[in-house]
Amino acid sequence: MKVIDKSALLGAPLQESPFPYAVIGRSFCPSLDPGVLADEFLTDGFKYDVRLANPEGKKQYRAYNYQLLDRGNLCHDHIARLTPNWRDVLDDVCSAEYRAAIATLTGIDLDDTVLDVRLVRYGHNDWIEPHVDRPDKTVTHLYYLSKEWKQEWSGALRILRSSDIDDCAREVLPLAGVSVIMMRTDLSWHAVPAVRSTSGQYRNVFLVHFVTR
Repeated sequence: MKVIDKSALLGAPLQESPFPYAVIGRSFCPSLDPGVLADEFLTDGFKYDVRLANPEGKKQYRAYNYQLLDRGNLCHDHIARLTPNWRDVLDDVCSAEYRAAIATLTGIDLDDTVLDVRLVRYGHNDWIEPHVDRPDKTVTHLYYLSKEWKQEWSGALRILRSSDIDDCAREVLPLAGVSVIMMRTDLSWHAVPAVRSTSGQYRNVFLVHFVTR
């Protein structure tokens, strides 16, 4: 891999409670400053997705999404707008070496999965309610790319013990270079409380799902 730090992936301490997850403080190789990726994070072309109610019980949220891979299919027009550094990141994520590293860390066979990959931006008052991912989302890797983030802005990832957003086991600020790997279980509750930044800062995320075919 060119820019994702394989040794950091393989050496990440896997937490077992309240569900299996790992927090990586330095996700990229020393040759790539995550601040550069933050500076080069796209700022336009996103689709604003809002789900405020759903009779089928699906999670509610508000966020901006920019799809790069859709169930393993490349979104060529979107990818063409990425900088060379970001293309290196995407190449790494699509590599067999990255897949093998995630499989080794989690102990999950990922051979029968495809990738869903997108950029996500949360602006003021954007959020995602407590939820457990769909059963086909086997492993999720969240890379954070905000150069600055203050606790009072809210919007930290919350690892939850239950469906109660205040039943929080751990919070992770979305600072550039930090990433979180989550293994999907029936108890893998997590959420993002509403962003309260009024300074124009966005909560920027590079989101990778390993999805069962």
